[in-house]
Amino acid sequence: MLESLKGNQKLTLLIISLASFMAFLDISIVNVSLPTMAKYFGVTTNTVLWTILIYIIVFSSFLIVFGKLAQQKGFKKVFLAGFLIFITGSALCTISTQFHELIIFRLVQAVGATMFSGITSAMVLHYLPKNQRGRNLGIVTTIGSMGLALGPLLGGYITEYINFHWIFFINVPIGIIGIILGHAVLHETDKHPGSLDLPGVVMIFIAQSTLIFALNKGLDYGWTSTIIISSIICSVIFWVLFVFRESRADEPLIDLNFLKMKDIALSNAANIFSNMPFAGAVVLLPFYFEVVKGMSTSQSGLILTLMPVAIIIIGPIAGSISDKIASNRVTLMGAMIGVIGCLVLSTFNPSSSLLYIAMGLLILGASVATFNPPITKFILSK
Repeated sequence: MLESLKGNQKLTLLIISLASFMAFLDISIVNVSLPTMAKYFGVTTNTVLWTILIYIIVFSSFLIVFGKLAQQKGFKKVFLAGFLIFITGSALCTISTQFHELIIFRLVQAVGATMFSGITSAMVLHYLPKNQRGRNLGIVTTIGSMGLALGPLLGGYITEYINFHWIFFINVPIGIIGIILGHAVLHETDKHPGSLDLPGVVMIFIAQSTLIFALNKGLDYGWTSTIIISSIICSVIFWVLFVFRESRADEPLIDLNFLKMKDIALSNAANIFSNMPFAGAVVLLPFYFEVVKGMSTSQSGLILTLMPVAIIIIGPIAGSISDKIASNRVTLMGAMIGVIGCLVLSTFNPSSSLLYIAMGLLILGASVATFNPPITKFILSK
């Protein structure tokens, strides 16, 4: 599969894939431990989800920022700085004793993860051959999915037999390897001078934070409570301000003209909706397995590997196919598989058999593997 790549290009693909692996590993290794964390810190399910939500807020708010920064300063510098910040945050999470400490250190982790994982697809375009984009993106997705597969297994066993704090430390040696290899192999890319739209960054961060807070705490405070309604209003105001700002900024974070392009707008919308079921499943299923089904953390981790295993097997195939036929055909197939997976998952109940659960997880994993590589290739080619 890699015969057509030169030696240095193979190492470059390995480093990019390692970044994807570590980012996905950190997500899945934490998810399976959420019920244990809730008990340890004495917080509710909604509250413990902030270990995940803080990641989402930072990633969605700063992804474009670090993408622009990589263009201005060079991919290598941003990539390696991200690794360093990430392993620092991971080490701090290991020694956290209070829930608020964990959230702060997870924020540090999220900044680092956004810096290196948010530019992996762009690095494939910059460092590797153009005619192999689909295949290489498929490889990166597949190796990242190995992190998704190992995360629940490692997280389950570490949490059950050692201590959940150690699920964070596992990132440190992997990150050190990434820094060493990246420094030795990656070359500096062309730099494109420019400025960052800092007001836009602040606006999108506030808009995202208040919206996610309202959605997460709506049941706790009541959907008609003052704090929830105020959060929603605040989010709407800052989204409007953000759009107004970006439409007039000399160097906007987001070129809103792209949204006027039908292909780009529809592809991004499809990407959002197709990944929502998978994102919800990896966060909520540990609670279903451990609280509803009464499984141990290690058992929960074992069955959660089925989704990424499907991605590992199907991802490279879907990527290669998208290099040969129209991407929209492959993504349509992935979306149809996803609908079937969602229908199966929607019928889960306390008496559902493990075989039925496994079937639903495998189908959902197959949909992600079929959908993501071709649509990513399509969007990046525009």
